[in-house]
Amino acid sequence: MNTHLPEHPGREAAQLADFYTIPAPTTVQKQQIDTGHEYSLAELTTLALSNNPQTHSAWASLRAQAASVGILEAAWLPKLTLNATAQQAQSTTSTGFSIPTQRIFAPNLSLSWLLYDFGQREAGISAAKAGLVAARFANDQTLQTVLANVATAYYQSLADRVLVDVDKQSVKTAQKALDAAQARYRSGQATISDLYQAKAALAQAEGTLATAEQTRLQNEGALASAVGLPVDTRLRLAPLQTRIDPKLEANVKSLLHSAIAQNPNLQNAQAQVAQARATLDQTERAGMPSISLGANQGLRFQQSLGRTQTNSIGLTLSVPLFTGFNQHYQTAQARAKLAEAEANRDTTYQSTELAVWQGYYAFRGAVVAIPSARVQVENASEALKAVQAQYKVGYATIQDLLTAQSTLATAEVTLAQNALNAYTALAKLGAAIGQLGSPMFSEHSLLDPTTAAVSEGAAPSDHQPDLAPTSHLYVQKEQSQP
Repeated sequence: MNTHLPEHPGREAAQLADFYTIPAPTTVQKQQIDTGHEYSLAELTTLALSNNPQTHSAWASLRAQAASVGILEAAWLPKLTLNATAQQAQSTTSTGFSIPTQRIFAPNLSLSWLLYDFGQREAGISAAKAGLVAARFANDQTLQTVLANVATAYYQSLADRVLVDVDKQSVKTAQKALDAAQARYRSGQATISDLYQAKAALAQAEGTLATAEQTRLQNEGALASAVGLPVDTRLRLAPLQTRIDPKLEANVKSLLHSAIAQNPNLQNAQAQVAQARATLDQTERAGMPSISLGANQGLRFQQSLGRTQTNSIGLTLSVPLFTGFNQHYQTAQARAKLAEAEANRDTTYQSTELAVWQGYYAFRGAVVAIPSARVQVENASEALKAVQAQYKVGYATIQDLLTAQSTLATAEVTLAQNALNAYTALAKLGAAIGQLGSPMFSEHSLLDPTTAAVSEGAAPSDHQPDLAPTSHLYVQKEQSQP
């Protein structure tokens, strides 16, 4: 038998016939993108919720867990079974005598109904319902993760485009410096070293621009993938708004309380504790007696004997006396699973607090750095203009000019990075708290720069948040209001 196995280790085992044709996700195949439209964060997150395979997987898992509740609830109902046997038999003795052929048809209807099991069914249903609650929160956590990834990739793509623009301007500035150095060299006012330094600075600026372009393409692919689209999908986005600082009108303690109350990952961990506790209860009750009702009605049609009818009804008491310590070990295992679930919940509690704490101060750190970065850009821009004018008349050296160019480029990159850090930290903080987006942070929070309609010094607007909380969290919040 030829099994097509490798002759020795170190060789590939897969054959051409082993390969499957893997189809692209149907949502990706059907999705049409408007290449002329500038997509906002809200629009991209809407696409992600319907396109990303992770949301489909979480939804399917939720439906499966809901079905498991129905499976266990079916234990309360009786079970009715119909069996029918048709048989033809013929026997021959050792002396050669043949017994006539016997034809038999025997339908049988049986009923079984578990009447009492000392609460084992209730405990199983409680465990399944707790698992369903956990699956709901797991679904919400998946949505949180998907949307946080979309927001992070969105802001990174916007920042990449700003950085590309900064690098393009740096190339233009370096070209102007080279032109000035060439003019001064031709007039005998600069040395050949000035010319080479200007050329080196231009080459460096062009290399930085080329790298930034590749990084932009890389992160645009990450954004398309987070949305659930092919990685080569080109999405048009509005420029990153760096003139308006995002706001956060809440202190860290209130955010921590909100996270502990509504973070879906933490709620999922608590639901798993409830499920493990109910499972332990079910396991402990498995060693208890049970009482069942059984009923049976059967008919037997046999050739030459006519019809025979059988009826029976009765109660059955089952008492497990010894199971080889199986019950003991199952209970020990369930008790250990409960301890594990409680430890996981406490770990999730601490990680949730830490994520909120770090996100809050990461946001504040980025925001407080934006004004100083903006001042650095303004001063570096004016300084470059002055040095350019001085270099043309010989009052500044080529090193002064190149230093001024580098200072401006660094300041512009720092400003863009601080803006990116602020928006990204705000999005991650919303996910750590347990909200899709940040509608509770500020009525004019600018999570989505493409919808920003206010400027510095303007009064707060009634800007609506881009995203709403998950459905059941939103309902709970509404119900808690007076």
